[in-house]
Formats: sequence, C-alpha cells, structure tokens
Amino acid sequence: MAVALSALLLPVFSRYALAEWPSIEDYGSSGGSGPVGGIGDEQHPVTEPLSFVTDSLIPIPGTNTSTRQLARGVPPVLLQNNQSQASGCSAVRRSVVVDATKNGAQQEMLGFGSAWTDSAVEVFDELEEPLRRQVMNDLFGQDGNNQGFMRHTVGSSDLSYHQYSYDDNGPGFNQGQPDPTLANFGLGPYGTRMAEYTAMMGEIKGDVFLFGAPWSLPGWMKNNGLFVAPTVSDYSTSTHFLWNNSLNPEYIPSAIQYFAQYVDAFKEKGVTINGVSAQNEPLNYIGGTTTMYLDAVDEANMLLRGLGGLMHQRDVKFMAYDHNTDQPVYPARVLQGAGTENVDAIAWHCYQGPVADYAVLEDLHLFSPKTVQFMTECSNTAATAGSTNYWVAQNFIPAVQHGASGASMWVMATDENYGPRSPYGGCDTCLPSIFVNSSSHYEKTIDYYMIGHFSRFIRRGAINHQVVSGNTGTGTSWSSQFWILAERNPDGGWAVVMMNNNPDDQLVTLSFIGSLNVWEGTVPAETVVSWMLPSDARVAANSSLASGADAPYSVTNSSSPGSPTGSGSASFPTATGGSSDSTCVASTATTSSSSSSSGTNIPVPNTDQIIMTAGPGPTGASGGSDEGVCPPAPQATVTVSSPYGGDQDGQGQGHGSGEQAGDPYGHGQAPNEHGQGSYEQGGDPR
Repeated sequence: MAVALSALLLPVFSRYALAEWPSIEDYGSSGGSGPVGGIGDEQHPVTEPLSFVTDSLIPIPGTNTSTRQLARGVPPVLLQNNQSQASGCSAVRRSVVVDATKNGAQQEMLGFGSAWTDSAVEVFDELEEPLRRQVMNDLFGQDGNNQGFMRHTVGSSDLSYHQYSYDDNGPGFNQGQPDPTLANFGLGPYGTRMAEYTAMMGEIKGDVFLFGAPWSLPGWMKNNGLFVAPTVSDYSTSTHFLWNNSLNPEYIPSAIQYFAQYVDAFKEKGVTINGVSAQNEPLNYIGGTTTMYLDAVDEANMLLRGLGGLMHQRDVKFMAYDHNTDQPVYPARVLQGAGTENVDAIAWHCYQGPVADYAVLEDLHLFSPKTVQFMTECSNTAATAGSTNYWVAQNFIPAVQHGASGASMWVMATDENYGPRSPYGGCDTCLPSIFVNSSSHYEKTIDYYMIGHFSRFIRRGAINHQVVSGNTGTGTSWSSQFWILAERNPDGGWAVVMMNNNPDDQLVTLSFIGSLNVWEGTVPAETVVSWMLPSDARVAANSSLASGADAPYSVTNSSSPGSPTGSGSASFPTATGGSSDSTCVASTATTSSSSSSSGTNIPVPNTDQIIMTAGPGPTGASGGSDEGVCPPAPQATVTVSSPYGGDQDGQGQGHGSGEQAGDPYGHGQAPNEHGQGSYEQGGDPR
C-alpha cells in the first residue's frame, strides 16, 4: 500500500472485503449514428470458441520474418470429464482458475483505445478520401479495432506543430493578454478540425466514451503568463522545472467557464464530451513543452467553485488527477477536498519508473469505493526490428487487474517521423498505432494489434473477474510473465486475454469457480492471445462445438485501398501464417507533412511576455444559471500526512512567483517528472 495514501485509509484487511464496485451505466457516449457494441454483446453473441494471436516480435524489414497479428489461432477445446486432450504435448502446462461467482465479480468495463491529437488530425487530412474512411474504420469499426475509450487534447499538446489554446487572446500563443470574460473564446481552425474528426468517429462507432484534457490553460491564466514556458536548462537536472508555470488562482473563475464553453462548442459541432480532467499531468511543469502545474487544492477549489456543477449539468464526468501512480495522495486530496459529488473518476498514467505501481488503484478503491478509475495515458516508444514488445499488454492487464474500468494508449497516429509535433520540445519517438507514410499509404504498428486484443473483444458493460491462479511474473522482471484478464461480456460469454512473455508454449487449462466447463488450448511463446468463449447456456445448447468457426462479422487487417470494410467473411489468417499486413514499423517513405518536425527543437518564442493587470471575472450576463458567476465558495481544506515529512496544508496554494524555479517538494527531483529509465526498464520514452 502506498505510504502517502495509507494515512487516509481506515484499517482494512483485504480489497475483497469491499464488495461494492462502481457502475459505468450512466457514462455517456460522444454520439453519432454509427453502430454500437460488437462481438460479445447480446446482438453479436459468441457461439463457438475463438482464438486470436499476436506475436510480440517486431518484424525485420527485408527478411522473411513471419509474425501473426490478430491472426486466427487454434481455438481452445471443451474438455470432457476434465480429461486433457494433449497427452503428447511438449508445452509447459499451466492451470488458470477464474472466480466466475458473485464473489469474484469486480469492476464494470467501459472500453479501451488511444488519443486524438493534432498529429492524427493532420496526417489523416493528408490521406486520400477512400483511405481516410478506411483508417477510421480500422480504428473504430466493428470489423476493425472497435476502440470505445478515446481521449483528446483540449488545445495543443507536444503532438501539435502549432501551439494554441481556445483563448490565446493575442497575436501568438505566448503573447495573449487577460480575457477573464472569455470574450475571445473560440475553437479556431485546429480545435474545429478536432471536433469534426471526433464527429466522424461517431458515424462509425456510436458508443465511444470521449474525454478531454488540456496540456495547459491559456497563458494569461498562468503565473508566468506563458502558454509554453522556456527550457532553462537541460533535461538531466531539475532546474528546468519552473515554479511559476502554474495556474494563477485569480483566474479560477475564468478557467471554470473555459471548460464549460469548450464542452458547449463541441456540442455545437455534433460531439458530446463525456469526461474531462482539469489538467494533463498536473505535477509536470517542465519548460519547452505544453505543461502547467496545478496543485491538488486548486483542482478541488475549481470543483467547489462551480466546475463540478457545470460539468454535471452537461452530463460530463470529472476525472481527477490524470498523472502517474507514484503520487496517489494527489487524487486522495482532491476527493477529500471536493467530495465524491464532484469527482466521478480518477485518471492514472503509466510513467512511474521503473514500472507503474497499479496497486495504488486498490488503495483508492478502498478509500472511495464508488469512484471509477482509468488508466488514461501510456506511451510506447520507437520499436526496434527483431525485438519483442509487450508494452500495451504490460500496462492494460495490470491496470484492469487492480481496478481500472478502461485504458488508453497515448499516440493514435503520426507521420513516419513521429510527428507533426511541437518544434519546442516533447516526445519525438512516441510510437503510434498508425503511421501515415503518404497520401496513399498507412501502416499499422504493434500497438494497433495489441490494443485490438482488448478493444475488439472486451465489450462495454463487461465485468472483470478475479483470476485466482495462473498469473506469474512481476512487473520488474520483464521476463517469465504470464498475465491474464478474464472479462464476462454482456452475452454471458468470456473474453480471456493472456500475455505469454516466456520462451515456451503454454498449454493452458482454464476452469471457472461456479462452472463445470473446462477449456484447454495452447498459448504460443512470446505472444498475446485472446480467447472468446461462449456462455455456459450456449455451451449446453450446442453439444458439438466446432473449432475454427467464422467470426460473426468481417475482420480485416489490410491497409490497401481496395480492402473491404463492410460485412463479409472473416479474413483472419491461420495461426501458422502471417497477417495480410505484417509491416509494423515505419517505412522509409519520405513524403510527409510540411509541418513535420525536423528533430531539432527551437527556442520557445515570446518568453518575455508581460501580463497587464487583470480585469473582473465572468459576470454571467450572457445566459442562464449554468453560466453565472462562480461564487467564492469555501476553500478546500485538506491536511494529510506527507510522504516527504510533515503535513501538507490544503490552504496553501503551493505556487512560487516571479522567476522562482526549483522543486516544490524540496527533495531535489520533482516527483511529477516522467520516469527517466530506458524503455526496456519501464521508463517514459518522453
């Protein structure tokens, strides 16, 4: 249990002593006329056992390397009298037991996906129209990855060539003057195009949960007046952390209205925003990229002073924190300060080094049982041909095992140079699901196929069940891992995802507490495998379960312009052959966006910005009760035990002023910093 959070918890003996789990029944969708659901729901029930396999090996270009990518594998068989059918099998035998009873039922699932960034919008704009429709179907269609848990950037991020907020109020992003009434608020060309693409998404999949997060509020709302702060030192020291790259509490009323107007502006474009966080990575205030420090007390005060009410009036869920697992005291302080009536969910990232400690999700569940939790960002890094890569599964599986109701990777699409991205700094090797190489070609990476093992087969409304035995290996060993998720889908059947990070095939015998059915099948070495199993009722009604039955609708993996995207026979390759789209790394094509990054960061402009004296806050003259004055509600007072010694008084704002720089935690290294280890050690590639 995390030391910082344990001070807030009442004595408990086991996470399973609390039978109460939150529901996602009232979590909305972004809208659109597209179909909903997919394989495993009541409209698309699983009637035969199915198996899908993806090799962790990254293919080597120019060789005959054959890898399986969401390929049809040999399905498991239903054992008769629990007698194994593989007496001569040389694979390592493994018994997996899932508690299928009410006692084993845990959190309800919302979905899996990735993030809309300006890089995705720009590279998709470059594609020819038929290919643009196809890549959208590959990502969101029922015969594609069927992603249903999608994040998007509110304004620009490090995956944006052009830096902007929705109210810069000046000739440049670092030249804005205060606009406390938000008279100059507007999505602008880039925000508008983001809204248009998320609307297109709804025409392909009508039940996406869409949530937004700003990488920074407008520069004039911050103590330093800058949307992007300068880099004042190299990344190997702590002096590039700017204490005053933080929200100015004077502008909390304007910030609250900023979120309300953003949600309303997307609604006018036909897109319903379903969730927001106040700030992406609020403890990260590094210079040279789009960041902003937001203290937990300020986040709680924003909720108390009207943000919680305005979001709930719009059916928007508030997702607190949105940062790494090494600072669980932050979301606990927000919950304690603003209350569960304002905080709907906690959002976590994977960048704690050497690996994320997802066990803190159990602590938060004990602290606030009705609060939903998600893993909302995790970035893979540039894949090396000939190596193995399990990064998606190594984060999705433990996050859900410990209580997350959904998970999303960071980058959905870039050009072959991992851009367009900010020319001032940020991630230059973050692996996307899709590389767009030219107007007539795109490629799917290992992330696309690994995400598909979760988003294609685990339905919204599925229930995660406890895996009693069968999991082996730790997060720090990076080998000898066999990790399992067992989800009971709405059709009553099971989606079982298994990661075999071992050099040997595993002969898995899968049994369920509460069921007489026992399944057996092979999970090949160094793969991720998904089994789709029919419900007990359908097993009882079908005495001759056939192996290798077709999926209930078409699934294609090709990115060629002539590939089918609608109904038809399944096109999965067999388990012994490669996928029809076996290339997972960027090609050497040179066609790219004119605004693609060159690989060399340039200085941030206009960092000598001077902010004029601010005027009054919003007056509420333009509308009804949800647009009124944000009242000076009582300050959130939170006193908790600090892991660094002493108490942290919630009344303190925690902000420096002027040119002050350094570590607000006073121990030499800011805890908000991304992990500095290499990718292989679980560090953040950024």
